[in-house]
Amino acid sequence: MQDVAVPIPGGHVNVWRRPAHGDASTAVLIHGLSGNSRWWSAVIDLLPRHLGIIALDVRGRGLSTEAPPPYDLATLSDDVARSLDHLQVERAVVAGYSMGGWVAALFGVDHADRVERLVLVDGGFPVPIPPGTDADEFIDALVGPSLRRLEIEFDEPETFFDYWKGHPALAPYWDDEMKAGLGHELEEHDGRFVVRADPEAIRVGATELAVGERPNAAGARLRVPTHLIVVERGTLDQAGGMIPLAVAEAAAADNPHLTMEYLEDLNHYTLVLGSGAPAVAAAIEGTS
Repeated sequence: MQDVAVPIPGGHVNVWRRPAHGDASTAVLIHGLSGNSRWWSAVIDLLPRHLGIIALDVRGRGLSTEAPPPYDLATLSDDVARSLDHLQVERAVVAGYSMGGWVAALFGVDHADRVERLVLVDGGFPVPIPPGTDADEFIDALVGPSLRRLEIEFDEPETFFDYWKGHPALAPYWDDEMKAGLGHELEEHDGRFVVRADPEAIRVGATELAVGERPNAAGARLRVPTHLIVVERGTLDQAGGMIPLAVAEAAAADNPHLTMEYLEDLNHYTLVLGSGAPAVAAAIEGTS
């Protein structure tokens, strides 16, 4: 795996990449709202070595924090196409986790000819907003504990990991192997450590998840083979996943191109950072 700079208008985005062996497929991996390419580490470790990997740091995250706006999800989808062009990959299996699911769904609509299969990992379909809740309240309830780390300066990396160990979705399930996925977030400034992320990019992405009409309509418009994974528990380990089971079942009933998989005993974060990684890897490989 190597970091590669992919040109975009006005700058570049980083992708964490290994080439495919022979005529093997390539998997494009798109992370969530405030994550980065290394959140896929546990999944990548389980994928066959001949499979090509293109894991993006999307604009404003990871090693793409200097990438310029716009940060809307359609632009992030177009960056996937730019990455495939730059790396001379014609078609790929495209997997998106959380916010990346909406990016992947848009890619499946706008660049369908470049998709072998889509894998939507607890993302890509509308999340119901409770009546009377405005967008900011909804976003804070959904991902607030994770986003608050963007405002903190940590004394050392272990202090940062202590923060994650206290997150309600990870505290009961913490494993030090999760550090591989989370540690890429940190960069050092004058002896202190901060998270590599542009708050404006996060705000734009979160708003689109809440009220973006086109991203939330993309899942229903998909006409490429698509596999949707949803889980029993949400972003705070509460009952009910990010994509409710009823939403996923209705989507699968309405679209013959869509299959759905429901995983118990997992939450939105342990799905990729923890014990859900084998199921996600199997879906990407096409063996689930």
